[in-house]
Amino acid sequence: MANPRNDASVVQLRELLAGASTFFLVDYQGLSAGELNALRANVRAAGGRLLVAKNTLINVVLKEHGVEGFDETLTGPTALVLVGEDPVAPAKALADYAKGHPRELPSSKGGYLQGSLVGKEALAKIAKLPARDVLLSELVGVLQAPLVQLVGVLNAPPQNLVTVLENYVAKQKEA
Repeated sequence: MANPRNDASVVQLRELLAGASTFFLVDYQGLSAGELNALRANVRAAGGRLLVAKNTLINVVLKEHGVEGFDETLTGPTALVLVGEDPVAPAKALADYAKGHPRELPSSKGGYLQGSLVGKEALAKIAKLPARDVLLSELVGVLQAPLVQLVGVLNAPPQNLVTVLENYVAKQKEA
């Protein structure tokens, strides 16, 4: 007979992982309960969710969703960090918390970034990226620059003609 608590955990993990295209796995061993709660609050404020569940249950649900390759990663104490649309903010929250902790915890174990497996180092790289809104505004600037230059080039001949005509009129008045 299956443990009812495990069944409830599997149901909850299924629901949460059903819509998740990005998540991180972190090692939290060495964090006190208070520190883990503070980390949860930081991740939640950044738009993510930190869950602690049994590795076997996480692995079962991941395999149900067609995500393979975490057999070796899911060893020891593992927390699952679910991410919304912007993976940068929760990654920054995890990295900042680790920088402030004397033992640099939590430490990355890997993850799944929009359909691809990523290694331990991916969390630190993602945390260094600018936020999604900043990246989108930079993209708009890059796309807008050629259009602004085109408008300037198209306006140049009429402006030059007007300048020549004004100079001609000024010269005629002098004469």
